[in-house]
Amino acid sequence: MQRTLASISFLVCLLFSTIASAQQHFPQRNGDKAEYNASITMQKGSMSGVCILVQDSDSIKGAVVNEFGVSLLDFVYNCKEDKVRLKSVIAMMDKWYIRKVLEADLRNVLKGLKNGKDSYIDEKYKINYTFTPIEEASDNNDDGTELPD
Repeated sequence: MQRTLASISFLVCLLFSTIASAQQHFPQRNGDKAEYNASITMQKGSMSGVCILVQDSDSIKGAVVNEFGVSLLDFVYNCKEDKVRLKSVIAMMDKWYIRKVLEADLRNVLKGLKNGKDSYIDEKYKINYTFTPIEEASDNNDDGTELPD
């Protein structure tokens, strides 16, 4: 009987965690923030880091920063015009033709994130973008277990 109850409890917890992770992590209202583990993979290399998106009136401001704190790129997505404008890009990628591809790809990535997709592949240039939501850590240290008296 206890095994059955434990199994049912486990399945219910698993179901709720699956539903919670399926929720959108895209900023919807002014001041909302979303954080992602970002990975950009190309044929000759890859970059990874943390992407932070912040909703600011009718635009979304974003930045991708690597594990060392170096800013890879900063951008602004104008929701009304459906355009991405790169503010700054790491020196090795700061070429007009690379910036043009990045702007178009980031626009598609943001559209996908808004619709719940966490990856985008640019078939023409063989660039894979993966943005996995970072779950917020809870301030409460209570994990639901009690210590025996």
